[in-house]
Amino acid sequence: MKKKSLLWISALLLILAGCSSSDDDITDYGLHDEENGQNFLIPLYSSNDLSYNYKTHVETLDNWNVCIDDEGRYRWATLYDKGDPIEKLYAAPSSYEELDGTLFNLDDDHSLKLDSVEHYTDSEEGYSHRQDFYHEYYRGIPVLGGQYSFLYFYNPQEQHIHHCSGYFISFDNLDVTPAITGNQAIKIFSAYLEKPIETSWTATLYAREYHVRVEGETFRREQRLVYYITGPAIKATTYMGSWPCEIDSNESAEIDAHTGQIIYVGMKHFIPF
Repeated sequence: MKKKSLLWISALLLILAGCSSSDDDITDYGLHDEENGQNFLIPLYSSNDLSYNYKTHVETLDNWNVCIDDEGRYRWATLYDKGDPIEKLYAAPSSYEELDGTLFNLDDDHSLKLDSVEHYTDSEEGYSHRQDFYHEYYRGIPVLGGQYSFLYFYNPQEQHIHHCSGYFISFDNLDVTPAITGNQAIKIFSAYLEKPIETSWTATLYAREYHVRVEGETFRREQRLVYYITGPAIKATTYMGSWPCEIDSNESAEIDAHTGQIIYVGMKHFIPF
């Protein structure tokens, strides 16, 4: 343990020695909080502390069948099923804005921005299919894991939503002004890994909500402004059923943009939401 601590200190000294501007200075971040005895280079949470397995149930809301998780949030909603009268589809909303206040709440702070559109060639009752994918933003900052998709039935005269799914997160006055830069966050991750920074490393600012285990199956919400760091490329092993499968991934981390604390470290493809 003492040897590893010395290696951390050495790595930090090398990084700091190469700094040429205040933007690159991490003197106040990634070190020790002497008052609380905390080492910010030690990740705050492990995969055992975080969960994305929400309990859900399905209920009827007006004409919609909706799936609601144990946090009271709508995960998906479907309207038109085989055998339902076509009039039910005709009464469906023609845009996602008409669902505001029902499945999610849009305001000056929370918004959905179109990311991509896919078209389908099959049709039903004279309608073609289109799926619009949206990403959630909070005060102009993208929300990590916040996204919604809307499946439309449409023809040249009209369009109606048939199905929507996703995860919309409501934030409670989260400060979206970072106290450190993306470069500083990358240097903190470099010191943690004890690896030199490569040009392929990236840092993206996100609003983030964690589902943190309190005890047993009891969890609490925790909202932070974070840098999501994509670091070194690695080979990772996952499983297709019981068969191991090697994939290309990256060593990644989430770092608090206000304190410099490493929140979570894992592989890019397995970050829990």
